[in-house]
Amino acid sequence: MSGKKKRTPAQREESAGPSGPPDGATLKKARRFLKDVERLFAKHRAKLSEKDQEKVTSAMESVRAAMEGTGDGKRLSTALKELDARVDQVLGFAKKSTSREYVESIVVAIAIALVLRAFVVEAFKIPTGSMIPTLAVGDHIFVNKFIYGLRVPFSNMWFVEWGTPERGDVIVFRYPMDLSKDYIKRVVAVAGDEVRVDGNEVYVNGKVLERNDPTEYRYVEEGEEDGFFSEGPSITREALAYPETSQGTDQHYTVLYEPSRLGRRPFPAGHELDGLDCAGTDAEGHPVCKVKPDYVFCMGDNRDNSSDSRVWGGVPITYVKGKAMFVWWSWGTHVGVRWDRLGHVVH
Repeated sequence: MSGKKKRTPAQREESAGPSGPPDGATLKKARRFLKDVERLFAKHRAKLSEKDQEKVTSAMESVRAAMEGTGDGKRLSTALKELDARVDQVLGFAKKSTSREYVESIVVAIAIALVLRAFVVEAFKIPTGSMIPTLAVGDHIFVNKFIYGLRVPFSNMWFVEWGTPERGDVIVFRYPMDLSKDYIKRVVAVAGDEVRVDGNEVYVNGKVLERNDPTEYRYVEEGEEDGFFSEGPSITREALAYPETSQGTDQHYTVLYEPSRLGRRPFPAGHELDGLDCAGTDAEGHPVCKVKPDYVFCMGDNRDNSSDSRVWGGVPITYVKGKAMFVWWSWGTHVGVRWDRLGHVVH
């Protein structure tokens, strides 16, 4: 079967016959053609000379007059042919195929997405249970990358920096022991703070973090834990949930401790770790670690099942990617979609 060349409204009108009033379908197609030309002309008018602008404007006026006049099909056909010729002559450089328009739209959408991801917001999936109950395994969150400054993409350098993580912030950062991985933890102490961990109590600058009475908490461990006491997936755990408040802030959250654990996460008092000076003592003579400049001290909310600053030291500010915002999707291995967690704001 031989292919047929697509015809313009002018050519279709001419083949229909030069005399007699145009039918409704022809008028509709003519209006659509005129509208497309008007859009193209408005977009590229500044690129045309005054003479070329007058040619296109005059041709469009002739089409309008033919459609609104006596209903002479021959007159409309002639006007459409003239307009079609003027568009080819004057605006031929701007005419695009449908496929090209689609490609350009997709490219623009991808570019916008990449800019947003590089500078403003990035999605992150929670892989382990170290932040339970604040964040569950399978939570998908958005991270605000703009809150602390504007970073050079794919580097640790800043274009401009206007803030640093504060106590209580839940941050995503490059794992200091393996920069190919991202971790998420809560900031417990900032540069200059002295930290001491004694069993299930955390002291910042000599004051224990304020807590309310605990309640019983049970959860199913659904992922590969990064904790010191990891026992593998699909383990039902029983814990005590303590409402806690960051020192010097109104940031309230909940931390877990498991009473069945025989030991606690060891704290390296007296040892040197990156970002921490653990050689000193507090006012009461207890060994403490002081957070060095440009570092923060982070812990998971699931305190007995979290590898954090107690093990590998402080987090350099330059490694921080952003602050957790909210859960936009959540999927549990055993329960499927967790509808009640969608839209959950991370505190």
